[in-house]
Amino acid sequence: MLLYERLCKISERFAGRTGRKRDDKELQRAVKFLAPIMDVSIKGIEAAANLMSVLILLLVFFILTFFEISTLIVAPVAGMFAVVTYYIVVTYPIALMNSYKLGLSEEADLVFEQFILVFQSGGTIFDAIEMVAQSDHPYLSKAFKQMISEIDEGTPPETCLMDFAKSQPSEDLRRYFTAIISSLEKKTDLIETLSGESFEADLALRQKNLELESRLLVVAALVTYVPIMFTLAVSLAGYATSILIVLAAPLFILMNSLLKSRFSRQFFAYFDRPRNSTIIAPSQKQIIAEYDSFLNFLILLGERLRTGDTLEVSLDAIRNDLDIEAQRLVDIALSAIYTEEVGIMEAMGRASDAALGQRVAQMLNMVAIMCETSTQAAGDRISKIASRLIKRSAVAKERDSIIAAQRMKVYLLTITSAAVLGMLASLSPFLYIGSLLSQGPSFTLGVITTLDILPLLVTLGITTLSTGYQNTRMVSGTRPLLISLVCGLLFWISFALSSGLIGIG
Repeated sequence: MLLYERLCKISERFAGRTGRKRDDKELQRAVKFLAPIMDVSIKGIEAAANLMSVLILLLVFFILTFFEISTLIVAPVAGMFAVVTYYIVVTYPIALMNSYKLGLSEEADLVFEQFILVFQSGGTIFDAIEMVAQSDHPYLSKAFKQMISEIDEGTPPETCLMDFAKSQPSEDLRRYFTAIISSLEKKTDLIETLSGESFEADLALRQKNLELESRLLVVAALVTYVPIMFTLAVSLAGYATSILIVLAAPLFILMNSLLKSRFSRQFFAYFDRPRNSTIIAPSQKQIIAEYDSFLNFLILLGERLRTGDTLEVSLDAIRNDLDIEAQRLVDIALSAIYTEEVGIMEAMGRASDAALGQRVAQMLNMVAIMCETSTQAAGDRISKIASRLIKRSAVAKERDSIIAAQRMKVYLLTITSAAVLGMLASLSPFLYIGSLLSQGPSFTLGVITTLDILPLLVTLGITTLSTGYQNTRMVSGTRPLLISLVCGLLFWISFALSSGLIGIG
C-alpha cells in the first residue's frame, strides 16, 4: 500500500499531464474512503497506470525480442501485459476498499453499540466519535481521528459522520450512521430504530464460504499448471538446454507466493487479527480458541449481571465456570482489582492488553463501559451481543471444514503436477518443433545426458519444491517441508523412470 502511494505521487509529479480526471464514481469513492490510510489522487492513479503500462510494454517487448521471438507474437503479448498492468493499477484502490467491506460489516454492530452507550450515558455525538477513534478498530479508528481533526476546524460532527457514511462500501455501516443522524434530528430512540444486527456481515461470510472452494482450486491449479505450460513452450521452442531458463525459477516462486498471500489474506487468516503485531503473532487456532472461550464468558456474564451484581462480583462468581483462555483474562482483571486495588476500568483494560485477538480486546473494554451506566441493562445487551457473535462465529468457522475438505485435492494436484513435470522434463529434448517438422530430432538416442537439460531440471526442481511447500501452507496443512520433499522426490523419480525408458544417460 505504501509502495502504491509512492508510485502514484512520483507518477503524478513526472507524468501528471497524462493523468486525466476520470469520471469513475466508484474510483472517486475509493479514493475518499482510503484517505485516512492512503494519500492518493485520481490524477495520480491515472498517471501511475499510464506510466506502468508503458514501462511493462517496453520491458516485455525487449525481453521477447532478446529471445528472437517473432514480432507477430511479441506485439500482442506485450500489449496484453500493458493492458493488464493498466487495469491492475487503476482498480487497486477499488479492490482495497472492497477488501475492507467484510471487516467493516463485522464491526458495524459493535460501533453501533458504542454510539448507544454514549447516548445512554448522556454523551454527545462528538463523545461517540471520540470513543470510536480511541478504540482499536483497524480502519475506523484512523478515519474517526481524521474526522475529529475536521470537527476541530469547524465542520459539524453530523456533517462529518454523514459524509463518511456516503463513502462506505459496507451497507450496514452506512445504514447505522444514517439512522444515528436521523435519530438525533428527530429526537427518536436510537435503540428502537435498528435491531443492531449486522445482516451484511453474515451474508458476506456465507458468500466468501461459497467462493472459497473454487478460488482455492484456481490458485492451486495456476501454480501447478503454469510450470507445465512453460516446460512445453520451452521444449517446443528449442530452449531446453539454455542456461537462461534458470531465471524462470524465481518468477514461479514469486507468483506462487503472491497468489498464496492473496488467498491467505482473503480466506485463511479470516478470523481475527492479533492484538499486538510487534511480538510473535499467535496462530489463528489460538485466537479462535480464545474467542470461543470469550463467547461463553459473555453468556455467563450477561446472565449474572441481569441479577443486579456488579461487574467485579460477577467476574469472581463465574470465574470457575470458564475455560482456561477466558480464565486467564479474568484472573488478570481480578488480581488488579483485589490485589492492587485499581478501578474496574483499569482492571478490564489490563485484561484487554493481555488478549490475543483484537475482537476480544475490544469487547473487554466495551463490557467495562457498558457496566458503568447500568449493570442490569448491560447484562441484557451483553447477552444479545453474545448471541449474535455466536451465530457469526459458526458461519465464519464453516470455512475450516471447507479447507479441510479441499486440502486433499490440493495435495493430489500438487503431487500429480510434480510427476507430470518429471516426465515432461525427460521429453523436452525431443519436443523441439523445428526438428519435428524437418528431418527428425536433433538429438540422438543414447547420446543425450542429464547435463544437456540440467538448466531445465534445476528450474523445475526448485519450482516443485516451492510449490509443495507454499501450497501446503496455503491450506494450513501440517509439515510443509515434508510435502515439499515428497514432491521433489516424485519429480526426480518420474524423470529418472521416464528418461531411462527414452534413453537419456
